[in-house]
Amino acid sequence: MNDTHPDVEKKLHELYSRLTPEVRFNKMLSICQTAREIVLSQLPKGLSDIEKKKELFKIYYEQDFSKEQFEKILKNLFPD
Repeated sequence: MNDTHPDVEKKLHELYSRLTPEVRFNKMLSICQTAREIVLSQLPKGLSDIEKKKELFKIYYEQDFSKEQFEKILKNLFPD
């Protein structure tokens, strides 16, 4: 989904293209970290670190695989 007006998107592209690769990388890293914190804040309280990682993995990647593939990946990454 892209709900950004084309003029705004063009201006953002112009602004980002003026930045050094290192600054662009750090800005994107910050955005990713903020998004992760938002997702984590929505998880039920009291989850262990492993449960949080598992839930994050589900939220980010479950739609990218068939149900069978995803269950196999989960089992390999988070064995009981």
